[in-house]
Amino acid sequence: MVFGIALLLIASLLDLANTFRRVRAVVFGLGAALVLDEFALILNLADVYWAPQGRESIDAVVLFGALLAVVTFGGGFWGAAWRELARVEATKRSHLS
Repeated sequence: MVFGIALLLIASLLDLANTFRRVRAVVFGLGAALVLDEFALILNLADVYWAPQGRESIDAVVLFGALLAVVTFGGGFWGAAWRELARVEATKRSHLS
C-alpha cells in the first residue's frame, strides 16, 4: 500500500513536470494496482484480505477497470456527446434571446 501511494505521487510529480509520458503511465499503473490490491485494508483499517470484507478489493478493481474501459474505448463518444450538448445549449440560448 505504501509503495503504491508513493508511486502514485511520483506519477503525479512527473505529470506536473509534463515529461516522461510512458514512464509516467507505467508508474501510475503500478501504483494504482498496488493501492487497489490493498483497498479493503485501507477501507477497513484491518487485515481482511482472506475475510469476506476482502472482496471489497476485488470490487474496487472491477469498478476501476470498468471505468477505465469506458474512458479508453468511449473517449471519442463522450467528447462528441459533450460537444453536442454544448451545441444544443448554445442553440437553445440563441433562440431565447
